Amino acid sequence: MTFRFEHSEMLHALWVLPLLLGWRLYLLWWAKRQRAKFANHKAIWRLAPQRDASKSWVKFILRSLALTGLIIAAANPQQGGKVENQTITGAQLVFALDVSRSMLVEDVQPNRLERARQLINRMLPQMSNDQVGLVAFAGKAFPVVPLTPDKSSLAMQLRNLDPTSISAQGTNFSAMISTAATLFNQSIPSDRILIVIGDGEDHEGNWKDRVDVLRKIDVRVFTVGIGTEKGGLIPERNSQGRVTGYVKDKTGSAVVSRLEPKTLQELADYGDGDYHFLTSLQGGEQFLKNVIAGLGRSEFERKIFTTYQSQYQWPLSFALFLLCIEWLMFEKKTRWLQRIQSIGKQKSSDNG
Repeated sequence: MTFRFEHSEMLHALWVLPLLLGWRLYLLWWAKRQRAKFANHKAIWRLAPQRDASKSWVKFILRSLALTGLIIAAANPQQGGKVENQTITGAQLVFALDVSRSMLVEDVQPNRLERARQLINRMLPQMSNDQVGLVAFAGKAFPVVPLTPDKSSLAMQLRNLDPTSISAQGTNFSAMISTAATLFNQSIPSDRILIVIGDGEDHEGNWKDRVDVLRKIDVRVFTVGIGTEKGGLIPERNSQGRVTGYVKDKTGSAVVSRLEPKTLQELADYGDGDYHFLTSLQGGEQFLKNVIAGLGRSEFERKIFTTYQSQYQWPLSFALFLLCIEWLMFEKKTRWLQRIQSIGKQKSSDNG
């Protein structure tokens, strides 16, 4: 059995308890000073002989425990079942996304990179139990998400990718291919495909030999080109997101980045796949749907946790119970307690 808090950030509210204790001690100290100015302790006791100071502490403790219970209930403690093996059927797909600065060109709206994100996000719900991975590349490449059936984690990582994710700029297809090849699981006999999305600019040019690595593990390559052959300037933005200028070459001229479909077409041909020029999200989605529909899938196992069961009702009930007790408790002395105290005083006087 496993245990967790669904909203663990709510537990930070427990820090209010020592603050309340400190505030109460300060008020008691301040009240004692004020009473000392008014009359001595015996005179005050005669004015309120039925008041029991210890009960105010009991009420404070009850309220504090009730507040603790309410905070824990708000955090929603949950219990999970045992880890189980689940058999699912799927293929292996890896997205390779170009995050170089040229992907910020706005020849497609809002820009090439955002259009690529939108396409991948549209496809994730279509992949059912397929295992999906993500590689980002520019001048270098790195695996962002390993093969996983959890599409939500990939979508979350996808949102954070931009040209600052990789310090080395440029476009290195060789590094991308080598990195993507390491993500596929060769022990699972399912179809394996690599989907490369970018503008096709290649600053290295020696990627063709690396495709043999993919062929050896039966990975097919499909490519999607984003941008226009007319191209556009690469904007530079400040921390507020405003355009402050455009990327320039060594001569000081603004760099025009264009879609280079030849590289992407050749990569798809070498990888026994197809190339698609993205003119609309609907068209790109349909292209990838057709690719995914034709994949062969195999069974594999994954470990899952059974659904967590909320247990907030227990600390909530405990808190309400304590609040009811605190509400019914008065700060005057209890009769039976007074009798016990008077009997104790009488015995001590008799002994004396």
